[in-house]
Amino acid sequence: MVAEKIKKKLISDLKNEIPELALEEEYFSLNQYKSKKNFVYDLIFNKKPKRFPKEVILKVFRTDYAENEYNTYKKLEKQNLSIPKVLFYENPYLILEKVNGINLCDVINNNLVNKIKLDELNPSVLDLVVLSIHKLAAWIARLHSQNIVNKSDSSKIIVLNKGDTRLRDFIIDISNETIYGFDFEESYEGNYLDDLAWICCAILDTDPGIFEMFEPIHKTELINIFLKEYFRINPDFQFSFQYFAEQLIENLNIVIERRSLEFGPVSKNSILKNISNDY
Repeated sequence: MVAEKIKKKLISDLKNEIPELALEEEYFSLNQYKSKKNFVYDLIFNKKPKRFPKEVILKVFRTDYAENEYNTYKKLEKQNLSIPKVLFYENPYLILEKVNGINLCDVINNNLVNKIKLDELNPSVLDLVVLSIHKLAAWIARLHSQNIVNKSDSSKIIVLNKGDTRLRDFIIDISNETIYGFDFEESYEGNYLDDLAWICCAILDTDPGIFEMFEPIHKTELINIFLKEYFRINPDFQFSFQYFAEQLIENLNIVIERRSLEFGPVSKNSILKNISNDY
């Protein structure tokens, strides 16, 4: 029902910019992705239009962050960071290139089901999971190092943060070992450890994680692999375990509230005891 309303509004709003939309409603279809903040769809044309590929990603904003996301995409496009290309923008509509690959959250978590430690994985699966984490660390490290705003204090370097960074914000194309990042509506300038804490939160809280297992050792191992690789690539950035720990715990409690979980406030000791502070 929502998709049908979106289709009609899309035709009404964009028929001049994208004439193919106005030909007939059956000329294209919308397949919706799960998204809490905005509407996100696969927009699939029955025949390839003049200006676009046959299949693209359509984001319809319900928040006030469309301009921020668009501007961030255009900035990062100039840096050759692996992101979808912006094909069209007119608030509240953003049309993006659809990239090939698998969602990073699925690549990691589907391979950890019924496992406790990484060494329980067979070698090829372990290699894939570690590769995915390394590629994620490299992507974030490059985003930060190419977008330094202030470096007067090496322990408090200010960078462009992706913001509210989740594993589902990345797609990995295993065929060419490339990872793509998307969803920049909450990007902002701040401490680089903010992004790292959100990613480690996403590693830890996605199923199978701390809300499903008493002690998800494999997730702590992945966090250590991620942080080690990030700081290997960005050695001039310093790791403040105290700041990182505070942000991680705060983020986990935000997730608990978002999901309305009966979990209670997260204990620092139980979460942080196996995360290394030596980076």
